[in-house]
Amino acid sequence: MNAPHVVFYRNMNLGHPRSPDRATLEDALSAAGGRGVRSFQTNGTVLIEADDPLGVVAEAAKALESAAGYTEAAMVRRLDLLVDVLDSDPFDGHEDSRTYRKTFTFFDGGRPLQLKLPWTNTRDDIDIVELREGLALSIIRRKKSSAGSPTAEIERMAAVPATTRTLGTIERLVKAARHR
Repeated sequence: MNAPHVVFYRNMNLGHPRSPDRATLEDALSAAGGRGVRSFQTNGTVLIEADDPLGVVAEAAKALESAAGYTEAAMVRRLDLLVDVLDSDPFDGHEDSRTYRKTFTFFDGGRPLQLKLPWTNTRDDIDIVELREGLALSIIRRKKSSAGSPTAEIERMAAVPATTRTLGTIERLVKAARHR
């Protein structure tokens, strides 16, 4: 059996305009060869098993565009990568009273990010605390009515699409995957 993977879709909100509903998303991935497809929450996070997960996602993209007009990027990661990150406790020692959220930002390719970590943006509302291939772990702060956007920072620096999930989402996803 293949290792489980997670697909992180960018700008997907199930059932909203230009996004598929849950059944359409799961059906597209299953029809493309995904097994055990399970959409998690409504933000375009999906557990799948597949011989070729990137091929499954690429094939499913055609159906998602046809059915819902959805054309955004999707990042695929092995579930065990997320487990390893959680086990390493990467946010330890980086939080303070200003911490609003701890986040995982996924991206593929682009310009190399050569930052001295922890890196803080000029607005002082994001700290990138760890970089792994295609993954930035950040702490965001809320200033007045807006919070920092690690997605925007990564997209600006790497010049590729990115998508972000909170630590809580990743923790719940890993827990749900263990109880499948």
